[in-house]
Order: sequence, then structure tokens, then C-alpha cells
Amino acid sequence: MERGGRTLFALIIAGILAFGFSGGVSASSVSELQSLSAQEQSLMQAINHARTARGVPPVRVGVCLRRAARSHSRTMARTGSFAHGDWYRRLRRHGVRGRTLGETLAWGVGVDGTASAIVAMWLASPPHRATMLSRSFRRVGVGVVVGTMSGFSGASVATADFSG
Repeated sequence: MERGGRTLFALIIAGILAFGFSGGVSASSVSELQSLSAQEQSLMQAINHARTARGVPPVRVGVCLRRAARSHSRTMARTGSFAHGDWYRRLRRHGVRGRTLGETLAWGVGVDGTASAIVAMWLASPPHRATMLSRSFRRVGVGVVVGTMSGFSGASVATADFSG
């Protein structure tokens, strides 16, 4: 086997070791996560960590949900308005389908804008906690945009849209 073949073989083995034994991580799951920004990946991982730590199955990225969440976070950062609005209609307009739908919002600056701080805020709020930990949700779309909120520049504005 030539050097290039050994390198390819090593990469394939490394991929199998990294993903093959990680409890259900599929190639499509990896691709879905790669479609997220670094902040969105962190938020997605923090949501799933909170869910699995409490015995709730993890959620997967929903493409339509991701588009809806990003769009809403962009709108909130651009307008400085922090509100759900008619979230149900907005999700439907983005092609989101499901028996149950939900949304959580947050924003923070500095350490308060990190994924772990945002998820901690949601866990501390009974209605947000119920949404994030609902067993009926199977997919989520997260959108994180950095902008100005309530006069604070550099704010991370986050939307998590869920469907089940």
C-alpha cells in the first residue's frame, strides 16, 4: 500500500473511532452540526447535555427550524426588539411541521451570552425549562447572532425553535 493509501486508511479508522462508537452519531448528524456556526454548535451541545443529563433524549438539527431561528435572531438583533412575536406563524412560514412546536429566546453579553449561561437561564425559568426538556420534541433549530440589545453591543441573541 502506498503512503497516500495508508493516510486515507488511517483517516477512515479515525473517523470510525470518533463517530462509530459515539452512541448514535450518524454522518447526517455530523453534517447537520457542521451547518451551524461555532456559537450555534455550542448552544446545540449545551441543550442536548441538559436534556441527556435529565434522562431526556437529545434533539437533532432541523433545517427549517434552523432557518427560522437564525432569521428571528437576526431580526431581533437588527431591530433591538426582544420578543417571540407570532412565533407559530413564523415557524409555519419557514416550512416547519410537527404536532408540537416551541420556542425559547435569550440574550446576554460576555459570559452571560455563552451557551452554558443561556441554557442555565432557560433551566431556571419553568416555562423555558419545560420547553427545552420536553420529550415530545425531536428536532431543534438554533440561531445565534451577535449584535446590540438594549444598548449593549456584543450581545449574543439566541433563538431555539423546537418541533416534535
